[in-house]
Amino acid sequence: MLAGSIGDRQPRAESPVNGRLPASPASVDGASAPWLPDRYQRISRRNSSPLRSTRFNRRTAMEARALRVGPSRPASKRGPQPRFVGGSAAMQRLLRVVARVGPKDITVLVGGETGTGKELVASLVHAQSIRSSAPLVMFNCAAIPGELAEAELFGHARGAFTDAVEARRGFFAQADGGTLVLDEVGELPPTVQAKLLRVLQQGEIQPIGAGRVERVDVRVVACTNRNLAAEVREGRFREDLYYRLAVVELVVPPLRDRREEIPALAAEFARRYGERFGNEDVQLSAELVELLCHAPWPGNVRELENAVARMVALGTGAEIGVEAFARAPSLAAAKTVAKPITEETPSLRDEIETLERSVIARTLAAVRGNQSEAARRLGLARGTLMDRLRKYGLEKATANAAGGRPR
Repeated sequence: MLAGSIGDRQPRAESPVNGRLPASPASVDGASAPWLPDRYQRISRRNSSPLRSTRFNRRTAMEARALRVGPSRPASKRGPQPRFVGGSAAMQRLLRVVARVGPKDITVLVGGETGTGKELVASLVHAQSIRSSAPLVMFNCAAIPGELAEAELFGHARGAFTDAVEARRGFFAQADGGTLVLDEVGELPPTVQAKLLRVLQQGEIQPIGAGRVERVDVRVVACTNRNLAAEVREGRFREDLYYRLAVVELVVPPLRDRREEIPALAAEFARRYGERFGNEDVQLSAELVELLCHAPWPGNVRELENAVARMVALGTGAEIGVEAFARAPSLAAAKTVAKPITEETPSLRDEIETLERSVIARTLAAVRGNQSEAARRLGLARGTLMDRLRKYGLEKATANAAGGRPR
């Protein structure tokens, strides 16, 4: 499974000249390149005009490089590679699809629950592509207010609005020749969705306040924790944009469907944070790992990473044991299950209700109060979930997580 840190993003590979690939030798004053296949020879002669061939040359350079290197290109020459830990059958199936999709210059939609590692899958798609030596640019659509997303993505001219004291290149221009990862693409407002569709269809952007369009050559990989097909049916996401993005759709499985990866993931996170916090020899006890394997993890790999990081940061010895549960609130549910039975142990009903309330509350927080999504993840009918919310007094917490109103 993916073990890239939520705080550590993959470094961006820099392209040779200002984020652009050099022109291909396939078409220089109409001369042919003998090392190219016949179809490129014919096309190069037809596109000998400098005005017509600029965009073609850039693309041909990338395709020609892929032909020279082939599928066995060493990883060390592909740029930074996302690190994978685990190896469950579910993830191996996903990685085999990524290996087939990566070299093909098409848009990809990566779906999956929050914290499963969608950005790392997107990074791997880029790393295995013919654009791997060009920029990999990340843009979090949920982190930018809707009114600012357009300026951030497409750029703006000087004086385009009150605070535009100088012109600024947008994320599409920064990613020219490479890959732009649009994380949480379902959060984009309708006006920006329309402009994104134009880029995908025509390869053009128009910075705000600019009187001209600019050509860009960008591969888009979009990530979302939403069901975009359902969003289309509800009228919240453009249908034509959805089909443009989902030429190939990948789904990253949740951690509960690949629990066999938890020991390796936990060990990797302990090693990483042990090095960061000056405790390089830290290890997790077998009992602790066993409990980690049975925790629900509604926040998936990100939640597991946070829990291990907290335990390592607060640990004092070379081995972290089950006592670290008291310092890791996210493991409260697992702790409830794991306590030894004594005469003072609460009744089974009390234990189950405590566990159920904890799991429901954390699942609602993970989906930001979306009751339908929480019910799906918990395997409950929505009506049953509503009964549980009333029983445990969680209606107010649900409204707070949803920004003031239940969903």
